[in-house]
Amino acid sequence: MAASLLATACTASADPASAPRSPSVASAAASPSPAPSPKEKTRDDVISDFRYATEAFDLGLTVAKDPWKRECVADSTAFSRTEPGKKDLLRVVSRLKERGWRVRGDVDADGATFLESGGWDVITGVGPIPGDIKDRVPSSASGALALSAMSKCTKPPSPSPR
Repeated sequence: MAASLLATACTASADPASAPRSPSVASAAASPSPAPSPKEKTRDDVISDFRYATEAFDLGLTVAKDPWKRECVADSTAFSRTEPGKKDLLRVVSRLKERGWRVRGDVDADGATFLESGGWDVITGVGPIPGDIKDRVPSSASGALALSAMSKCTKPPSPSPR
């Protein structure tokens, strides 16, 4: 599941934006999930939360451009020179919880983890870069964490001009 999520996130056209680094490590399992934020989040809020949560990934966060320019979709990938694992996923989940996100179900380092906040649903997973897409990601990347978010779309998508 995580490899599929990473392959999908890595193949979208992207706008690289490196997040600053942070050495802090907090355990997502150590504290219960807070109640979801009553404030509705915008796409910019979600991307800001993703940047904050993935600060420790040494190759930064790449935010995918949605070809239909929908404000209800936010896909991104945080790349790393090392293959991220459960500790990295727990750190990201913990930092998202600091921003009002709530985990739905269990944190699953071998599959997918689901979160929700401000009208948005997120699926995230960690793993190695799939071999068939290595040529489309930073050359020094060995692994990544994908974050894919969606909220209720209030207007129909309009295709990007080509």
